Amino acid sequence: MSKNKNKKILSKFIGILFILFVLSNYIPTPFHVNEAGIATELSAVIQVEYGYQNDGEFLLTAVRSRRAVAWDYIYIKLFQPDDRELELMREHLPEDMDMNEYIALMAEMMEESKLQAQTVAFRRAGYEVNVSGDGAEVVEVMSEGSAYQNLEKDDLIIEIDGKKVEMAADAVNIIRDRNIGDTVQLKVLRDEEFLEFELETLELEGSEGNASIGVLIRSKGLDYEIPRNVKFETDNIVGPSAGSVFTMEIYNQLTEEDITGGKRIAGTGTVNLDGEVGRVSGVKYKVLAAEEAGVDIFIVPSDNYEEAAAAAVNLEVIAADKIDDIIEYLNNLLEI
Repeated sequence: MSKNKNKKILSKFIGILFILFVLSNYIPTPFHVNEAGIATELSAVIQVEYGYQNDGEFLLTAVRSRRAVAWDYIYIKLFQPDDRELELMREHLPEDMDMNEYIALMAEMMEESKLQAQTVAFRRAGYEVNVSGDGAEVVEVMSEGSAYQNLEKDDLIIEIDGKKVEMAADAVNIIRDRNIGDTVQLKVLRDEEFLEFELETLELEGSEGNASIGVLIRSKGLDYEIPRNVKFETDNIVGPSAGSVFTMEIYNQLTEEDITGGKRIAGTGTVNLDGEVGRVSGVKYKVLAAEEAGVDIFIVPSDNYEEAAAAAVNLEVIAADKIDDIIEYLNNLLEI
């Protein structure tokens, strides 16, 4: 009897564990799981009118981010795998912004990134591109920033330190050129009234080393005159972090010589109209995606180099501050 009783208890225990395991795959948590995402060949994503076809490839890499369930939390906390991590959702979203608003903002930033990439690529290929805008519109004011209780949502920043601001990238570049603790002077249009503010630049969590005043902004009234049509098929990819590889793919289709030298080259990094390559997040998981895709070279902003190099196994990691650095490096490879 005791053996049968023990078997029944064991069966019930196993049954309970199974039910708990099943439930744990449906119970949501306040976390995201970040892991390796896609590595997509950009020749299939970007088509430049009358562009050249090339043997090598530039690849876009992305982080896969999904809502963590209870089992994800338990597994990652217990085993601490190298290929995924947990991130609190509230750290992913700006204050007072819901997920739908955030995704919409990231989609807008992707569209602006495409325009900036086209401008930089065409200019580097010898074309003239005219760009203009109305200014940088405030989307969100963060409570930890110096802009809090000064700037408001929908304010239009039109000047910083006497320099005209036509788009969001102008504002970012001017402020990030300042040292942390410097004061910047802003001219703002609010409800048809011009206002002026003096704000101290701060270092905010998640943007270490960068001067900031604590606002999310987007360009307003952008007008680009691109010499040739460029078609993008980016589906559900959002955000500005593919700007550098977008630029290189467009540039490669505009120039007769294949700058890849037949290699598979992936990368990540924002790009502004001056061709500067900016820091991004999730680099480790983008490197993992590139490794899985058989990439030869991975190009990152200089600020992300150490993280990328630590994650790389079978590919070469190259740091860049500007698009010109990438072009020069690849041209040197072709000369060898």
